[in-house]
Amino acid sequence: MKKILIFALVFIFAATMVFAAGGKKEAEEKMTFAIIPMFVGHPWFVRCELGAKRAAEELGINYVFIGPEKADTAKQLDIFNDQVNKGVDAIILAVSEMKAWERPVKDTMENKGIPIFGFDIGAGDLPIWTASGWEQVQSGINIGEGLAKEIGYKGKVAILTGSLGSPFLAERQKSIEKTLAKYPDIEVIGVFPTEDDYEKALSICESILQANPDLKGFASTVTTGVPAAAKAVENAGLGGKVAIWGVALGKQNAEYVKKGWVKGALILDPAKMTYLAVRIAYDYITKDGKLPQPGESYGWAGTPITIPEKRFSYVPDTPLTPENVDQFDF
Repeated sequence: MKKILIFALVFIFAATMVFAAGGKKEAEEKMTFAIIPMFVGHPWFVRCELGAKRAAEELGINYVFIGPEKADTAKQLDIFNDQVNKGVDAIILAVSEMKAWERPVKDTMENKGIPIFGFDIGAGDLPIWTASGWEQVQSGINIGEGLAKEIGYKGKVAILTGSLGSPFLAERQKSIEKTLAKYPDIEVIGVFPTEDDYEKALSICESILQANPDLKGFASTVTTGVPAAAKAVENAGLGGKVAIWGVALGKQNAEYVKKGWVKGALILDPAKMTYLAVRIAYDYITKDGKLPQPGESYGWAGTPITIPEKRFSYVPDTPLTPENVDQFDF
């Protein structure tokens, strides 16, 4: 009986060790994605990590969010190479000096077998799929339709832009103009270049209001336009009486959003952007090289605007509200 008991205890111990080892092995075999921003610490990239974390938890994978403390291409490349050497399953990048990344990206994908994706600005013209936001045409439609609705589809509107020589901004501007043109009682009094400079934009907005006291709204293709228009409206004592719509950031508009003076601040939520990037990379690995198709949805990120020929998927714009604006500390 004693021998039987000893044998049973040994068997149970051995089985427990095998089970534990199996569990450990399974945990070790979870995929790991490396997300490498241009730098870390800024509230924008802090929120980026929140999206990566959420996607990783939903998918049951590991992730590392790692980058230099400030924009430094050499240090970012060192981090990239270290992650390649560790054999991560995918790398998701946001880089600035594109030329320096051509060879490392190509070598990693072709010779190391590690797929690379982009987020935010991605990696320029390098052949990687990128998750971003503020797609020019759709954001222009969102701005135009939102503004038209707020002003009751009639009245004078001024469009603010950055540089008239920017093809990127020109697409958004044309999209706004085309959307507003559907409503015959809306008059666009002009397109005003601000060079994306807040002080210049403020001065222009004040001049527009002085010349057009019956102005009903501003539409902006650049982030400086919304707070500049809001400040000009405040200075003129017209808070809440002139609609303001455009792409925007959170911190500089928080006061006006909470007062209800700015109802059309459309932000790119960087958390949804990185969430989308992780989901795209995961599908590529687990579904035989699958890439996004127009109209597909991605959980929390919603249904992005996917443009296959550009290799870009853009998360939908997020309207800033009094309830969510403090989440965006940038």
